[in-house]
Amino acid sequence: MRLPAFYPCMTMTPEQKLQTVIESLRLVAAPASVQLSVLPDFVSPTDEIATTFGDAYLLVPQLLRAGLINSKAAECISRLDEWFANMPMDGSIADPETLKNHAFWETARKLAAATLEALDEEVRDPNLSHISWIE
Repeated sequence: MRLPAFYPCMTMTPEQKLQTVIESLRLVAAPASVQLSVLPDFVSPTDEIATTFGDAYLLVPQLLRAGLINSKAAECISRLDEWFANMPMDGSIADPETLKNHAFWETARKLAAATLEALDEEVRDPNLSHISWIE
């Protein structure tokens, strides 16, 4: 269990909110081995990846209003949100092993990488230090 990434958003600066979005995108864009290594052992990795992005996505309207993301990046991130909204709910991608080769996760990685590019950010290992994990 974890507190949502946006939980302290009332005290976060717009730049910190942007960084939360960027790090969630890096988590989605990362190879499976990185995704599995940065998440605690007691979580469901597939759920946490989707939820971490979903929480961060809630910050996007504020970032748009603040002028911290451009319309191209907003369109890219909306495509990724739409992709996750259509995530199979039958359990077919729940197993962490599916992160390695399932088409759903490969497409999610590509969409996240395209969004990072639109934000002029690089794909690299995510820093999830802003998340408080609770067992």
